[in-house]
Amino acid sequence: MDKSSQRKALRTIVANISDKASQSEKIASILQDTSLPSGSICIYNSLPSEVDTKAIIEYFSKSRQVYLPVVDGEDIALVKVNKDTKYQAGSWGISEPIGERLSPKDVRPAVTITPLLGADKKLNRLGKGKGYYDRYFASVDTFKVGLAFEEQVLDEVICDKWDKPLDLVITPVGVIK
Repeated sequence: MDKSSQRKALRTIVANISDKASQSEKIASILQDTSLPSGSICIYNSLPSEVDTKAIIEYFSKSRQVYLPVVDGEDIALVKVNKDTKYQAGSWGISEPIGERLSPKDVRPAVTITPLLGADKKLNRLGKGKGYYDRYFASVDTFKVGLAFEEQVLDEVICDKWDKPLDLVITPVGVIK
């Protein structure tokens, strides 16, 4: 199997998960109880097919500087958010915050919570294939946390030499370290 085939299979699996809301709540709860490096945090704004991050963003906004990634050409820029932030439809149907776009190198988030299509117990991440997070992780030293529905954790994720492993994967049944 190659990456493209693995992505296709995972998209079908994710589309058929019926309990995304309850799994997302469990993941948010486990993440909130997990010890993470202190400092600012970058969190993706979730799509309906992903682990819901709204409660996570709200939780961390109370105690940390929170940044959301926005697509900026071929790369990711970061926008600082708070309870008053306004949003607009952005690339790929993602609701993006309106605000000053900052370079991840300038912000240097201590923690980045990243979306994924799949992960394995060796902390390998399979992204969606556009390379945004691969380029981001190559340029920023950050603690990488993946959020995965149970069905997204595989025995093995196909990786390339440039793929950076995660530091943790949070699932509804616990933490993979």
